Amino acid sequence: MKLNPIFIVFVASIATSTFIGCASKSKDSSPEELEKQRAETRADFQNLIADEIDNPARAEKFAALAAEREQLISQHATAVQHYSKRLKTLSRDYSTERETLETLIQKYNAERRAAQSEFLALMGKMKATVTAKEWGKLAKFELKELNPRTMSYQAGGQ
Repeated sequence: MKLNPIFIVFVASIATSTFIGCASKSKDSSPEELEKQRAETRADFQNLIADEIDNPARAEKFAALAAEREQLISQHATAVQHYSKRLKTLSRDYSTERETLETLIQKYNAERRAAQSEFLALMGKMKATVTAKEWGKLAKFELKELNPRTMSYQAGGQ
């Protein structure tokens, strides 16, 4: 079975969102160091976009879509963190009714599905902006940087 590259990037993004809390609270890195790494990674990616996409208008459009996607991932990470905290709070409260938990879960699932749809639409726009060769080089860089062990992104403003 061959996995769709869009699906792989989406799963990596969600995995990144899940691991962000741990990465941002690393004992080895201060928030300032993590932000510096994040800025360096963004600058490296912007340079790669300019180097790989020979048409400045396409490069600018791709960079804007990539920034929009990064913002969406950050927003989703914040939503995941908020949901997790709320679920833990409600779970600890003996008087919480099942309906309250079901409502929370249903609301979160609807928000998650909406974020997934928006993410997939952005990925489609990004792919339509570049060639397969350009996409391959840009995606390879991003997947390497999304590795949770070396990830420098902070999401959710944490």
